[in-house]
Amino acid sequence: MTVGTFLTLVFFAGCAAIFLVLAKTVKTRSDNATFDHDFQRFHGYKNTRIAMSTVRSSIKFKTGSRIKSYALSDVRSWEKHWHNYNREGTLTLNVRDIDHPVWTIKFGNETEMNNWYELVSQAVNEKLKL
Repeated sequence: MTVGTFLTLVFFAGCAAIFLVLAKTVKTRSDNATFDHDFQRFHGYKNTRIAMSTVRSSIKFKTGSRIKSYALSDVRSWEKHWHNYNREGTLTLNVRDIDHPVWTIKFGNETEMNNWYELVSQAVNEKLKL
C-alpha cells in the first residue's frame, strides 16, 4: 500500500464518520422536536427527557426508547437527588402505571433540577398555570 492510497482511505473514512455524526444529530433534533411538541416546558439530558403542559394538564417522559404521557393527577410522588461525585442529578417520579411506575430523569445542572422539582410540585399540588 502506498502513502497516497493510505491517505485516500483515511480521507474517505473521515468523511464517512462526519456523515454518520451529522445524520445522528439531525435524527436526534427531529426526535426532540417531536417529543416537545405542544408542551410549554421541557428538559433533556443524556438519554432522558421530560416535558410538561399545564394547559393540557399532562407530563411526558422519555427514558431510552420508552416514551409515555400521563395526566398530572397520575403523578403520585417525586424526589430529587444530586450526586456530587459525578456532578449529575436525578428527578425520580412515581406515577399511576402498572407497566412503568417509576421514571428517572437525569440532570447535568443542579439549579435546573431544583427548578423542575419545584415545577412538578406546583403543577401537581397547586395547579400551576405556565
